[in-house]
Amino acid sequence: MKQLTTLIILLFSFALSPMAIAKNIAAETAVLKANNAIFMQLEKRKNELKSNPAVLNAIVEKQVLPFIDFTAMAKLTLGKHWKTATENQKTRFLQAYRSMLIRSYAKNMVDYAGAVMTIKNSISAGRDGYETVRTIITPKGRAAVAANYDVRNKSGQWKAYNIEILGLNLITNFRTNFTREVSSKGLDALIARLEKNNKS
Repeated sequence: MKQLTTLIILLFSFALSPMAIAKNIAAETAVLKANNAIFMQLEKRKNELKSNPAVLNAIVEKQVLPFIDFTAMAKLTLGKHWKTATENQKTRFLQAYRSMLIRSYAKNMVDYAGAVMTIKNSISAGRDGYETVRTIITPKGRAAVAANYDVRNKSGQWKAYNIEILGLNLITNFRTNFTREVSSKGLDALIARLEKNNKS
């Protein structure tokens, strides 16, 4: 998860309303709180991480999972194929995709131990309850990177459903690759591959 991206078409005018400003603040706070908590825990327990990889899984479970809307990510990633998938295929894909993202995230987040996130701004994604929060992440001893989070208000909580880092879009990247694979081999083949990779 070193390089990911966010939705392009954003309506700035909506973000100027009092209601939107209030939601922007809430969305920014959610993004900042979740990520800085992760960076702090990784730094605090970095010695444990070297001898006990299970510590990383515990940090991800506690700090990351509550902040991510995996269902929304799965729907956006499969696109038209989600609509035609059976309930069994949806369930299996969601579980396999979720596991893949967690594994990738955990592997790469170690490099961000002690990093600090700051908020640039946030703007409406064009409809009520959807925001894009633009941030700067400064890892220890490395150059700062821009990271944009697409978030939505789900039952009163702001959750991320897409991420951009260094100009690469997580959803767009996976959707392009998965669409090609589904078109040539079928959805069941994609799911089976993801499930197999998650076990290795």
